[in-house]
Amino acid sequence: MNDPLSQLKDIQLPDPIGWWPLAFSWWVVIFSFVVIVLFVVWFFRDRHRRNAYRREAQTQLISIENDVTLNPQMKILQINALLKQVAITVYGRQTIAALNEQAWLDFLKKNAQFIAQPADLKTLLTQAYQPTDRIAPADLQRALKAWQGYAQQWIKGHHL
Repeated sequence: MNDPLSQLKDIQLPDPIGWWPLAFSWWVVIFSFVVIVLFVVWFFRDRHRRNAYRREAQTQLISIENDVTLNPQMKILQINALLKQVAITVYGRQTIAALNEQAWLDFLKKNAQFIAQPADLKTLLTQAYQPTDRIAPADLQRALKAWQGYAQQWIKGHHL
């Protein structure tokens, strides 16, 4: 007897779908990822390049601090000159060159408001221009430490 069920053949499944070629949405995801990675790399390289003057100034500040041939008064003057050099690099000679005494300290304060400026910074800077026989060595050391700390913070944290 001819059984109709015995005449049926097994179901033929189609071949599985391959992953290649990729669907359009995958190309969009890959392109977006590549663009984001390139932007992040560009951003950090640009930031590193723009902050090169800060790294150079920090290196010069450390060399001033470690220079044993300089007395504290000369170190204060060189740190002040380094701060002016950094400011000229960033803000331009026309803005910075004419600043001195209180105007210079006000400029430093304005461009790094979140950095605590020592209250007697003007006095400490003025002492650096006095003859050394009028100033106690302890006062010069205190002034040097204040200027070193403030200069290091200002170089790291000033903003445009």
